[in-house]
Amino acid sequence: MESIHKVVKVVNNQVIIDLPPGFADREVEVILKSPKHKDTRIPELEKEIDIGIKSPVSPRSHSEIFDSLREKYDFC
Repeated sequence: MESIHKVVKVVNNQVIIDLPPGFADREVEVILKSPKHKDTRIPELEKEIDIGIKSPVSPRSHSEIFDSLREKYDFC
């Protein structure tokens, strides 16, 4: 599964998404949300989340995982 994350402009109540060359799927799932909080994103944390999504299931609980990330990146 390929995933693309993009912030695009809405023009005349429409969005246009340019797919990368070689994108072969004929059907995609589209999820729309407002990027109001995009300035608060932490790129390092997003990398950790991406690693976690692709990793095997961990025996640690969600709370333990999030606590370790909070400690690592020093946020509440």
